[in-house]
Amino acid sequence: MTTARDQLTLALVRLAAAGGRPPCGEYGGHELWTSDDVEDRAIAAARCLDCPILTECRAAADEHDERWHVWAGIDRTKRKTTTP
Repeated sequence: MTTARDQLTLALVRLAAAGGRPPCGEYGGHELWTSDDVEDRAIAAARCLDCPILTECRAAADEHDERWHVWAGIDRTKRKTTTP
Protein backbone atom coordinates (compact mmCIF):
# COMPACT_ATOMS: atom_id res chain seq x y z
CA MET A 1 0.00 0.00 0.00
CA THR A 2 1.39 3.39 -0.99
CA THR A 3 1.06 6.08 1.65
CA ALA A 4 0.70 9.81 1.12
CA ARG A 5 4.21 10.18 2.56
CA ASP A 6 5.46 7.76 -0.13
CA GLN A 7 3.71 9.84 -2.78
CA LEU A 8 5.34 13.00 -1.41
CA THR A 9 8.76 11.37 -1.51
CA LEU A 10 8.21 10.24 -5.10
CA ALA A 11 7.04 13.73 -6.09
CA LEU A 12 10.15 15.26 -4.49
CA VAL A 13 12.41 12.81 -6.34
CA ARG A 14 10.72 13.55 -9.65
CA LEU A 15 10.94 17.28 -9.05
CA ALA A 16 14.66 17.00 -8.21
CA ALA A 17 15.28 14.82 -11.27
CA ALA A 18 13.77 17.59 -13.39
CA GLY A 19 16.10 20.12 -11.74
CA GLY A 20 13.45 21.65 -9.50
CA ARG A 21 13.01 22.27 -5.81
CA PRO A 22 9.94 23.05 -3.74
CA PRO A 23 9.95 26.51 -2.13
CA CYS A 24 10.73 24.95 1.26
CA GLY A 25 13.82 23.32 -0.22
CA GLU A 26 15.37 26.46 -1.65
CA TYR A 27 18.71 27.55 -0.26
CA GLY A 28 18.25 30.23 2.36
CA GLY A 29 14.80 30.87 3.72
CA HIS A 30 13.82 27.27 4.40
CA GLU A 31 13.81 28.03 8.12
CA LEU A 32 10.63 30.07 7.58
CA TRP A 33 8.59 26.84 7.46
CA THR A 34 9.67 25.85 10.98
CA SER A 35 10.07 29.26 12.58
CA ASP A 36 8.65 30.10 15.98
CA ASP A 37 7.59 33.46 14.54
CA VAL A 38 4.03 33.53 13.19
CA GLU A 39 4.96 36.18 10.63
CA ASP A 40 7.76 34.01 9.23
CA ARG A 41 5.36 31.09 8.92
CA ALA A 42 2.86 33.33 7.11
CA ILE A 43 5.56 34.16 4.55
CA ALA A 44 6.31 30.46 4.18
CA ALA A 45 2.64 29.60 3.70
CA ALA A 46 2.34 32.19 0.94
CA ARG A 47 5.43 30.79 -0.80
CA CYS A 48 3.83 27.33 -0.82
CA LEU A 49 0.95 28.39 -3.03
CA ASP A 50 2.88 27.99 -6.30
CA CYS A 51 4.57 24.75 -5.26
CA PRO A 52 4.34 21.99 -7.89
CA ILE A 53 3.89 19.32 -5.21
CA LEU A 54 1.39 21.16 -3.02
CA THR A 55 -1.23 18.40 -3.28
CA GLU A 56 1.18 15.64 -2.25
CA CYS A 57 2.48 17.73 0.64
CA ARG A 58 -1.01 18.43 1.93
CA ALA A 59 -1.99 14.76 1.70
CA ALA A 60 1.12 13.68 3.63
CA ALA A 61 0.55 16.30 6.33
CA ASP A 62 -3.08 15.27 6.68
CA GLU A 63 -2.18 11.57 6.76
CA HIS A 64 0.25 12.13 9.63
CA ASP A 65 -1.89 14.73 11.38
CA GLU A 66 0.97 17.24 11.36
CA ARG A 67 0.41 19.82 14.08
CA TRP A 68 3.52 21.95 13.75
CA HIS A 69 5.12 24.11 11.09
CA VAL A 70 3.91 25.02 7.61
CA TRP A 71 2.74 22.24 5.31
CA ALA A 72 1.24 22.89 1.87
CA GLY A 73 0.45 26.51 2.58
CA ILE A 74 -1.16 25.83 5.95
CA ASP A 75 0.38 26.89 9.25
CA ARG A 76 -0.37 23.88 11.41
CA THR A 77 1.33 25.23 14.53
CA LYS A 78 -1.05 25.29 17.44
CA ARG A 79 -1.90 28.77 18.55
CA LYS A 80 -1.31 29.65 22.14
CA THR A 81 -4.53 30.56 23.85
CA THR A 82 -4.81 32.83 26.81
CA THR A 83 -7.22 32.26 29.61
CA PRO A 84 -8.80 35.18 31.43
